[in-house]
Amino acid sequence: MSKSSRGIFLIIILIILLIIFVIILSTGKFNFKKVYEPSTALSKVLPRYRLIDLDNLPVKGDANHNGNNDSKDIVIGAKKQLQIKAKNIFVKGSTQPNYYRGGDPPEEWALCTDIIARSFKEAGFDLRVLVNEDIKKDIDKYPLKAIWKQNVPDIDIDYRRIQNLEVFFKRNAQNLTIKFNPSDEANLNSWLPGDVVFFDMDGDGYSDNVGIISDSTTRNGTPKIIYNYIDPGYTTEANLLSNKKITGHYRYP
Repeated sequence: MSKSSRGIFLIIILIILLIIFVIILSTGKFNFKKVYEPSTALSKVLPRYRLIDLDNLPVKGDANHNGNNDSKDIVIGAKKQLQIKAKNIFVKGSTQPNYYRGGDPPEEWALCTDIIARSFKEAGFDLRVLVNEDIKKDIDKYPLKAIWKQNVPDIDIDYRRIQNLEVFFKRNAQNLTIKFNPSDEANLNSWLPGDVVFFDMDGDGYSDNVGIISDSTTRNGTPKIIYNYIDPGYTTEANLLSNKKITGHYRYP
């Protein structure tokens, strides 16, 4: 084969390879990025990068009238807390007090309930005021006296106590399932970003942690929880729905 013939032959081979490459790209069988397709029930609504679309949630309320549904705003508020990574007030070695005039601790410190309150404020809900009003309306429904020997409401601490927050959501929010089954489409679709979930972390039968469902998921489509707890000791995001006992699941309002 002459030198010119070999050159023509190589050009033909390169053209053929280019055509094959274009065909593969056009049929979606090749991608420069490794992409994970969720295999669970949420796969129909989850983008490939495993974020739930906050604009297409079955939530219509917009308390602060900013154009976002309430759940989206709550998640945005929770993600801001995730960036701050506030330390847990009760973490070992901390000398931080747990009572503050005005209620909210400095932003670099928090309890699990503070993450809920800060996230809700993003949506226009002031839990400090809302919980206080509900307690004054029906104080006997709350464990103020039984647990803290408290005869009157205290607006600066009541909403930061998980037992009070649990009663408030039971009375004022949608009470949803606490059975989590990611293989069941109807069940999985009932766990929406912005929902508030209570957990029994140590298995003693009582709620000791509360978090907010995020718009990010695990590899199998399980929504993660944004929360603050003594372990790891700061605000974080993790899969608690599959790993911890769920004691409450609410959607507000």
